[in-house]
Amino acid sequence: MTIYLLVGRLNPDNIMISRTTKSLIIKKATELILSYGYQGFSYNDIATAMNIRKSSIHYHFPAKEDLGIAFIGKFSRLFSLWCKRLGNISNQQKLIEFCKMYGDISKGGERICPIGMVAAEYHNMPDKIQEKAQLLILQVEEWLESLISDGINKNEFKNDLNPKEISRHIINAMSGALKMARIFKDLDRITKAQKTLIEQIFLSE
Repeated sequence: MTIYLLVGRLNPDNIMISRTTKSLIIKKATELILSYGYQGFSYNDIATAMNIRKSSIHYHFPAKEDLGIAFIGKFSRLFSLWCKRLGNISNQQKLIEFCKMYGDISKGGERICPIGMVAAEYHNMPDKIQEKAQLLILQVEEWLESLISDGINKNEFKNDLNPKEISRHIINAMSGALKMARIFKDLDRITKAQKTLIEQIFLSE
C-alpha cells in the first residue's frame, strides 16, 4: 500500500492511500476513534458512514480488537515516516514541528491524539491493544529523548534537562492540551502549551 505524507505534518486527513475497502475502513475508524474513543464507536457506525455491510468490515477485521491494533499500527508507521521526512533541520525546529503536529491532528479542536486516546481508555482495552499502545508511546518517547539529548549536546536546549523526563513531559502536555482544547473549544490551549514548552526547553539566545 503506497502512503504519501506531507512534509513536516502527521495529519491523517492529508494522507493519500490506495482506495481499498480495508484502507477506507481504517480511515473511517481513525476519525471515529480520535473523536469518540475506542469504546465510543461500533462497526455499525462505520458501516452506516461508508454505506457498506458490517460483514464487509468483519471480513477485514474479524473483531474490534483487530481494528484497534490496525489503528495503532497506522500511527506507528506514520510517525516513522514523519520523522524521516523532517530531514536535516535543527533539533529546535524538529521540536516545533512535533508540537505543531498535535494541532494538525486535533482538526480544529475536535479530536484528541492517539496517545491521549489510548491512555484514557487503556484499562478497558484488550491486552493486545494495550501492548501495541505501550510500544507506540515508547516509540515517540524514545525519539523525543534522542532529540533532546542531541539538542543539549549542540547547545540548542538547556543543559540541565533530563531527556527522558522532559520527553514524557512534552507528550503529556501536548496530549492534555488537545483534550482541554476540545472541552473548551479553545485552540489557543494547544498553541500556548507549545509556547510554554519551548520556553522551558530552548536555550535563550
